[in-house]
Amino acid sequence: MVIVFGIDVTLIDHDGAERVAVEILRGKLGLAEAPEAFLARWHVVLERHYDRYLAGELTLQGQRRERFREAVDASLTDEAADRLSDAYLADYLDVCQPYPDVASCLSELAAYPKGVISNGERSQQQYKLERAGIAGCFGPLILSAECGMAKPSRGIFELACREMGAAPSEAVYVGDRRDIDAEAAQSAGLRGVWLDRAGMGGAGIPQIRTLAELPALIHR
Repeated sequence: MVIVFGIDVTLIDHDGAERVAVEILRGKLGLAEAPEAFLARWHVVLERHYDRYLAGELTLQGQRRERFREAVDASLTDEAADRLSDAYLADYLDVCQPYPDVASCLSELAAYPKGVISNGERSQQQYKLERAGIAGCFGPLILSAECGMAKPSRGIFELACREMGAAPSEAVYVGDRRDIDAEAAQSAGLRGVWLDRAGMGGAGIPQIRTLAELPALIHR
């Protein structure tokens, strides 16, 4: 058996880092909007344009530009949007941390080959894993920006299995989204596990609230 993980909100506390970076951005721009209101609007804008990226309507960089245009200033040029995006990403990466349950989980599952699937770019996602001190725990890093496929595409899950020398039926995929992670993995023939950190709940798919629960599930 092999185990494949997502990165953001699975291994790395993306939400905590995002909150800090968004507040830094709001301060740099001198926005009068209240912090919680700006963060809530940021999430709506991010989801809208990220979904367009997943649908193939925008590139990864293109969705970032559109996000900043909608959230900050519709008249931003590509170059200006890229500068804001680069500054935001630098602040975000500077505060990324692993969740407290990650190290013990990976230690307990040390005997299993492990890989990663992420809808992201190598420079950022590799940096997060290295900063967290867990990069050495993983074999293949399958990244949408490199392979031309993004979750929930069946192909990206199949590629991860091929890279790890396993059939889909021999693989478990663990991610924080029910739809594009666990259900998509199930559709590709893997065993999808939903890491429901937010406690949203629901039936019909294996789910855990914390990675501390994963080793027992795997051993079963």
